[in-house]
Parts: sequence; C-alpha cells; structure tokens
Amino acid sequence: MRRLIIIISIVMLGCKNEEVAPDPSRLGLDFFPVSIGQYQTYQVNDIQYLIGGEKDESNYQLKVEVVDSFYSQTNALTYVIHRSKRDSEANSWELESAWPVRVSQNQVVVTEENVPYIKLSLPVENGRTWDGNALNTNDEDDYEIDSINFAYITPLEDTIPNTLTVIQNDNQDFTVELDRRYEIYARNVGLVYKEDLLLQYCTDEDCIGQQEVEGGHEYRQYIIDYGKN
Repeated sequence: MRRLIIIISIVMLGCKNEEVAPDPSRLGLDFFPVSIGQYQTYQVNDIQYLIGGEKDESNYQLKVEVVDSFYSQTNALTYVIHRSKRDSEANSWELESAWPVRVSQNQVVVTEENVPYIKLSLPVENGRTWDGNALNTNDEDDYEIDSINFAYITPLEDTIPNTLTVIQNDNQDFTVELDRRYEIYARNVGLVYKEDLLLQYCTDEDCIGQQEVEGGHEYRQYIIDYGKN
C-alpha cells in the first residue's frame, strides 16, 4: 500500500510540473500572426490638413515584413518588422523604419517610432477593454474588441472571413473635433484595415457646425497582398 501511494504521488507531481503550450487560436494570437518571412502589403491614403485650410495628400504602398526575432533580457520573444514604402508597383521598395513587436500570452505590443502600444489584449473576446497606452507616457486610451469573426470586404471587394475590430476611439463629434480610430485584424493574416481620423473643425460663429476642417489628418490603410517569403 505504501509503495502504491508513492507511485501515485510521483505521477501527480509529474502532471503538476508539466507545462502545457498555449493554444494560439484560443488566445487569439492567430489574429496577429508573426513569423520570419511573413509580410503584408497595403495601399495607404494619408491626408494632412495644414494651417489656412490647405491639405497635403499622399498615396503610396506600404510593405510590412518580419525579418528577425530575438529574446529580450526578460526572456520575451520580440520580432523585428521592416516597413518599406513605394509610390506604386512600378517603383522599388525603400526601407522606412524598423518596429519591434513583442508577443506574449496576454498581449501583443507594437513599438511605433519608439512608443509602445498594446495592440491586442489576450485572450480575445467581444467587449474586452484595456489601456492601449499602459506601457508609454501618453494619456490613458481605452481600446475595445468588437465584432469577432465578422467578414471584412476590402475596398477591392475581396472578402476576408473571421476578423475582429479593435476600436481605439469613436468620438464622432462633427461640431468641434472628430476622433475615430480603429483597426481590423483577420485570422492567420493580421492587420487588414486601419483608419485614423483626427479632425478639428472651425468653431467661429460664421462656420460652427459646417464641418470646416481647420487641422488634423485622415489616414486609411487597407491590405492588397500578404504571404510568406
């Protein structure tokens, strides 16, 4: 009897110490897949509103490619993302910047121009909220997951199934300031659409409520190609 108890204890101890690998699909990591050689290509429309009512508009293609990975001093897996631009398919890609992406079991962090943002909080679920600026010095900015497993129709009329939307802000004030920001991610693809609108309107007596833009920007980015080299 004593021998049987010892054997059972050893078996239970082995089960307790065994590490079970996380399921990426259950966590939602497949909405932000990263592996070396993976890339996405986007069409971008960027409008900057200047003082005096003038605007500067640019249209270009953006390629985002995973080129390397490493473990940080805290043993966190970090990927290196190269971002390249070109005016059109007739032009060559030019490297613009490199952004690190850190992936863990509870969040995906993208460092944009040396500022870290929590892009996804895991596991993904409708209504889940978090502070996207929790790792930087900017003001608190609540993000929310919405519309999981909805289909997304691109401007090219391609249908991408199984997406989720991260609403970063949805202040649709058309009198003083419009601040609407959201990103759409697809399973096994990653980011497929990004919209960032921040517009300040004229509030003088003769123009208030007429949506006359005095400053801000409009940024839209949608996927046109993806794959793995």
